[in-house]
Amino acid sequence: MRVTADYHTHTVYSHGRGSIEENVKAALKRGLKAVGISDHGPGHLFIGVRGGGALRRMREEIRTLRRKYLQIDILFGVEANIVDLDGKIDVPEKMLPTLDYLLLGYHKLVRPRSVRAFFWLAANLFCGWLKLRPAWLRRLNTAAICAAVRRYPVAAVTHPGLQVDIDTAELAAVCGERGTLLEINSSYGEKLDGYVRTALPLGVSFLCSSDAHTPERVGDFAAAFALIRRLKVPVERVVNLQADDREKQEE
Repeated sequence: MRVTADYHTHTVYSHGRGSIEENVKAALKRGLKAVGISDHGPGHLFIGVRGGGALRRMREEIRTLRRKYLQIDILFGVEANIVDLDGKIDVPEKMLPTLDYLLLGYHKLVRPRSVRAFFWLAANLFCGWLKLRPAWLRRLNTAAICAAVRRYPVAAVTHPGLQVDIDTAELAAVCGERGTLLEINSSYGEKLDGYVRTALPLGVSFLCSSDAHTPERVGDFAAAFALIRRLKVPVERVVNLQADDREKQEE
């Protein structure tokens, strides 16, 4: 297998350690055809981008780098956070048309949009700390994520079920209807085995991502490759991977 693109990378605009240009250089070194910059949305406490102004600066910086690095596609994305039970996200509506793509993730430490959302997020924090998995909370989590996928043009859901308990089969069904991908995140490897096993028979497609927080990890898919081989995920089901010549001969 070989990687063609890495669409989930972070920079100093959120809690990554490298600049956008350093991520681009790392992607070129890996031989990628495209790299996406997808920092955390502004609703993520402490580490999200600093509002719409930061998103606009990122967009302009990427436009400049596109003229400098013609040999690679540089895309502007965001890893948006769900901030309410109705699926609302933390990216300003007026910014959505300026994005090349939108990633969607659930993160616990986000700024809630309503009182109901505050108690929902607090319940996930509390139950996660105590390692509890109540059915009612699983239903709320699943409904919120599915609502976001239906509401917005989500390219992929990042690390589904990693931070909260969800019904993977229900999410996979909605993603299949909407043409939304589910992420195989190389930063978490074996932690995602269960969700991939559940989603695989349902026909949904996947996106393989590094979730790089340093330039050195851009395009590093080692853990994801191990999972894909272990679970026998067909390469054609992962949109940014290609089979190498040996693998094609073995098919």
